[in-house]
Amino acid sequence: MSADLLPTLTPTEQQDFRIIKASGQFDADFYLATHRDVAGSEIDPLLHYVRYGCREGRQPNRNFRPAQYVSQHPEAGAKDRNPFVHFLQTHEGCHIAHHGLLTRFHLEDLSLGVKTLEQLPFFDPAAYHDINRDIDRATTDMAEHALLYGVPEGRRIFGAMRVSETLGALCAAPGLDDAHYISPTGPVPESIGVYYNTGGNVFIHEIAADLQRSLMDAGLNCALLDETANPANRPDLCIFVAPHEFFHLGRGPLWATGNIIRDALMFNTEQPQTLWFERGLPFMLMAAGVIDICHQMAESFRQAGLPAIHFTPTIGPARDYLEKGDMRHAMVRILPPACRARPDPATSFADRRIDISFFGNTSAHREKFFARNAAFFAQYRNYLYYRKFLNPIDSSPRDNPLSRLAAHIAGHSRITLNIHRDDYGFFEWHRIVKGAMANGSVVVSEPCLPHPVFRPNVHFLEETGRHIPNLIEWLLHTPDGRARAEAIRCAALKLISTPARNHAHCEKIRGFIAHVWSTPEA
Repeated sequence: MSADLLPTLTPTEQQDFRIIKASGQFDADFYLATHRDVAGSEIDPLLHYVRYGCREGRQPNRNFRPAQYVSQHPEAGAKDRNPFVHFLQTHEGCHIAHHGLLTRFHLEDLSLGVKTLEQLPFFDPAAYHDINRDIDRATTDMAEHALLYGVPEGRRIFGAMRVSETLGALCAAPGLDDAHYISPTGPVPESIGVYYNTGGNVFIHEIAADLQRSLMDAGLNCALLDETANPANRPDLCIFVAPHEFFHLGRGPLWATGNIIRDALMFNTEQPQTLWFERGLPFMLMAAGVIDICHQMAESFRQAGLPAIHFTPTIGPARDYLEKGDMRHAMVRILPPACRARPDPATSFADRRIDISFFGNTSAHREKFFARNAAFFAQYRNYLYYRKFLNPIDSSPRDNPLSRLAAHIAGHSRITLNIHRDDYGFFEWHRIVKGAMANGSVVVSEPCLPHPVFRPNVHFLEETGRHIPNLIEWLLHTPDGRARAEAIRCAALKLISTPARNHAHCEKIRGFIAHVWSTPEA
């Protein structure tokens, strides 16, 4: 703006002008595009906003809505006071001026969350608007709306095509590396809590317990806790496993505050194409860092500017097999007597009593696979646990034996199938490694995203769904196939139980925690 126009403003307006200009948050292009009468007047847009627009309730950018801000901060609406200037002075460094539906967070946390979402490779503003056409794109910031309204309202955040393209790019990217986030000799918190929700999936409880044991093996003082603990007495560092469950069930919402989230780590177990991942997104974007069970997902968070590491808990020597009280369960009573006995992971491929097993929820993708191959599977000794779950498999007497049953059956199975729940080929650690490999079964899976440790045709076998029956026939009926299956089985068990690898594994997670703990923002 030329100097001769500045005296047309009052001294207060001149000060407001300088504050707004210095902030860099006035969007002249947005202002002119939204307010066409200003565009045709040839008046400097910032001058117009300071002199007239603020009094007329006009937006200086997509993120600041004057009426909403004044309703939350009545003092900002005082006579001759510019609400936007009040926001800039009161919330320095923020660009989000209202809480939306996430009222328990500070504006500073929400601003960080939105900025991180903007950089997350899975998020595309145009795709979000295509999914949610009721949003006024001209006056609304899509990332802001997605975080503050979209997630709480249960809207879909990521477009399917964007998810597919991003996963493809992450798989093709050379040298995914999280070494930058490891501080081997840095200080660590005196106390750590690994939290899970007692109302959530019992498999999440298992993952949390495995993580807690891995941290103890790394020399950290760590306790396994749940949502019933007192937030006021929390340890120095909180790690929340499966935030999509933890903060939404039972007493979990009591923990969903900015003061807790910003200093915590999130352990993500979900996949980006699911609604569950989106439910946990705000907590991950505003946390001190993310631990992810998927290699590619950890890289996506790193690209968004979050400290993130890929980590899968160490599998200890103990196995959770069926107990005496489980024998009355309907899904156990159908087992032949020999398969009710405690399995031994070292049992060879040839000496196992069940040919093929599968555990999983129904999905359209799986429905097609099992319907197409029903006649094939009828020729074998199978244990296919395939049903629709309306609620999580919890720790109730009805469901609790099911988690032990999956490991028990795998311990008696030659082959454990991994059929993805949809068209995205995630390496499903709990199903493949914890559920099958650790119990000595050979995994036959649809193609998975690349894994940095477990390799196809070395530790498990990959094949397209259409040709999986051919692979199974070869494994079960030919000498070469049986020999290959035994080699795969032994290689996976050896990798899982290698002490040196497990020690390095624990040092890795300790180094990541040290890095986050020593970072001032954490």
